[in-house]
Amino acid sequence: MSKKIEIKINTLSNIQFIKSFLERKGGRIVFSSFFTKLISFIISVYIIRVIPKEEYGFLVYAITIIAFIAPFKGFGIYQGFLRYGSISTSQQLKKYYFNRILFKGLLFSSILIVILIAFSPFIISNIKNSFLYLVILSFQLVTLLIIDTISIYARIIGLNKLYADISNNNNLLLLAFAIPLTYLFGSWGYVSALILSPLIYGIYLIYKLKLFSYNKELKPQHSTKEFLSYGFYMSLGGMLSQLLFAVDVILIGNMVKNAEQIAQYKTSNIIPFSLLVLPVAIINTDFVQLAQKAINNKKEVWNYYLNYLKIMGVISFGVLLLFYFFSNDMLRIFGKEYQNDNNLMFIFSIGVVGALLFRNPLGNILSVIGWPKVNAFFSFIILIINVIAGVYFINLYGVMGAAYTTVALMWLAGIFSLLALIYFVFKSK
Repeated sequence: MSKKIEIKINTLSNIQFIKSFLERKGGRIVFSSFFTKLISFIISVYIIRVIPKEEYGFLVYAITIIAFIAPFKGFGIYQGFLRYGSISTSQQLKKYYFNRILFKGLLFSSILIVILIAFSPFIISNIKNSFLYLVILSFQLVTLLIIDTISIYARIIGLNKLYADISNNNNLLLLAFAIPLTYLFGSWGYVSALILSPLIYGIYLIYKLKLFSYNKELKPQHSTKEFLSYGFYMSLGGMLSQLLFAVDVILIGNMVKNAEQIAQYKTSNIIPFSLLVLPVAIINTDFVQLAQKAINNKKEVWNYYLNYLKIMGVISFGVLLLFYFFSNDMLRIFGKEYQNDNNLMFIFSIGVVGALLFRNPLGNILSVIGWPKVNAFFSFIILIINVIAGVYFINLYGVMGAAYTTVALMWLAGIFSLLALIYFVFKSK
């Protein structure tokens, strides 16, 4: 009898979790996240089919480097905006923070671009044809900062619908730019679309939402140093986490030195890695609410994660079945030359399950509770292991060795994060 009652309570808890999530427009954000991945997937398929395989490898190498540096744009100050904007009760103060963060972030991003360009000859020394791609793509650090800061503003004022719409429209604009520009100018057309679409849409949003109109006489509750400190560790953790998905490509480029193998490796993980948007979308919906709850009641954060885990466990089982049976069929989308990937796609799906259940939701929850330093520390440890293990296994098994290493570390990073959350909820004062 007690088991039936327990099952009924768990079912009600799950239903309440889903209902509450949908009331906060979580459905829109999840849809938006998958819509973003769908657009990215459509563009990727088009690019892969239009651009020669070797040239695509050079482009991917440069994009991968920018992708792991991108969380550090503006030296991470925009990440502090999410944290301190969430716990600020004044709407005018939030707009004040937006302007201060945007202008300082643009300055810091410009400095970062100069540093990146200065060191780029050393970064791509073994894939030299990626040099110009890397230099031009570095300007994404400015354009992405603009659109990301506006998106954060929408979240902290409680407009999850606006946040979802910004993401949808930005990606539709990217699609509208990428297809014709790539058709006309090849890979350089695609690079131009990546830079221009967030810039144009960001400027439009600033004037549409009148974001430059605010009370300049306000006194901030939090200093720039606080924003930078929190944002630095948040971005450092994000950058180091991104290296888990970038260091393998970088190692393959420097050890195997084969652009076509880079292209094959990257193509095989496009579909499974696209599923990682799901936990991010869920936590993005609830970040502001969880940040407020964590101050007064730690157990609510734990209960939130347990409810998430029950639902995501079922989804993860379906993910493994999907890629076990249909990986080869999915690869046909990219063309015949990408079909023989030696089960790389299924191997990546095993790592994705670890990220869905543990690393991605827990990494975001650790940021919610104000522990970005812990995230950064874990990411640093994983990075060191990744480089050492990656070199060893790539020497033994080539690109398959890189895949094995990445998958194992996706699970290990999740276990670290789980232990940290348990400590926060049940041990820390």
